[in-house]
Amino acid sequence: MNDANLPDTPNGSRFGWTKPARREEFETRGKAEGLPTYRVVFQGQTKDFPIIRVPIDLPKYRMVNGRTASLQVEHLALNPNDRRDLFTGDPEMWDAQEAQHALLIQLGRQSELDKYFADPAHKQVDPLLLDQDGFAVNGNRRLSAWRDLIHNDPAKYGHFEHIDVVVLPHATEKEINQLEARLQIEKDIRAEYDWDAEANMMLVKMDRFGFTPADLCHLYKMKESDLQQLLDMRDYANEYLTSRGKTDMWSEVSSQEHTFQRLVQSRAKLSGGVGRKEMFKEAAFALIDDPTAVGRLYTAIPELALSLDKVMERLANEFDVETAVADDDLDALFGGGSGGGAGGREAALAAVLRDEQSLPRARDIIADVLESERQLKKDNKKTGYLLDMCAKANSALTVAAKDGLQPESKLGGVEKQLNEIEARVAAIRAFLAQHAKA
Repeated sequence: MNDANLPDTPNGSRFGWTKPARREEFETRGKAEGLPTYRVVFQGQTKDFPIIRVPIDLPKYRMVNGRTASLQVEHLALNPNDRRDLFTGDPEMWDAQEAQHALLIQLGRQSELDKYFADPAHKQVDPLLLDQDGFAVNGNRRLSAWRDLIHNDPAKYGHFEHIDVVVLPHATEKEINQLEARLQIEKDIRAEYDWDAEANMMLVKMDRFGFTPADLCHLYKMKESDLQQLLDMRDYANEYLTSRGKTDMWSEVSSQEHTFQRLVQSRAKLSGGVGRKEMFKEAAFALIDDPTAVGRLYTAIPELALSLDKVMERLANEFDVETAVADDDLDALFGGGSGGGAGGREAALAAVLRDEQSLPRARDIIADVLESERQLKKDNKKTGYLLDMCAKANSALTVAAKDGLQPESKLGGVEKQLNEIEARVAAIRAFLAQHAKA
């Protein structure tokens, strides 16, 4: 049967026959005798289902596909003229199938699935699993790769003209999800999920299908704490993307799993009120904008939390932050919650980090503090630490006196810094007087 002959399917469509045609084909081919079988754990039982061969054009892609969860929302963000229910409306629609095919091809290339099957020696081994209506429950990426290969070179990849499938009996959405979850946990040629796709998949299952966190943890063999962390990571990533004018552009953060994991973990351990935590988050976002400033982000984020007081002090001096904000104003500024003793300085510094003009300089200061703290830890191990630090301070002041005494130099805050330097010098002199040998 050729789908080009079906009246409501575009000519040359590779993305599924009509539902009546699919079901008729299943019934016809399922009557053959001596069919091989494939064992599947489904609906609480281990069953042997017959394997049938169907034209590769027959199946349709399943829209609720975990791996494409992030890509779907990003596609809609990049294509504002596409209908908003492209991936959530009628899955029979050809434009939805075409768009899903393109996303699956993208995933296949990322995991080099296309290269694997480009070798004619690599043929289909396990059948695709289809639901009773012909939507691929398992094997969507393989199906898209095979379709792409045979479309581009029919002679070379003619072995994909017909494929092996298993048609599952009628099932509820929950039973399909249970099967998907089990298959995703098992190891085969499947690629690991991107963390953001997994998080968005979990969110879809909760919002659209009513799954509870406990349901998802049972399905995917996860701890509730791990699921909550994943969802918190998604929330921070979503907030970051939105704040940068990149809403739903999940590919921008797919490689930053450990960064957002450290952000969630470090912020949870942070002492202080909401203002302090907000300031930490904005500082972390500033580093995510330009990871080259601090090296490995997943180590820089915890370092930022540990050095937050020094970071705030440097930023406050640089940007003359002395404003006092009443605690009552913080709830409005940070979207609710208790102030927890948060002061105006943290709120003002968070505002500095949200300002596009101030952000580059602020990021440089944060990076400098983190590098200084790293060096401090190294130098602390040296017996000559005191002398080395005094030499560095002397060098810095020498440069300041040589190059900084200019009419246009910023003078605000200099007096305060000099007073603190003199206090530190006095403390060192007192130590020398007490401990230095005559």
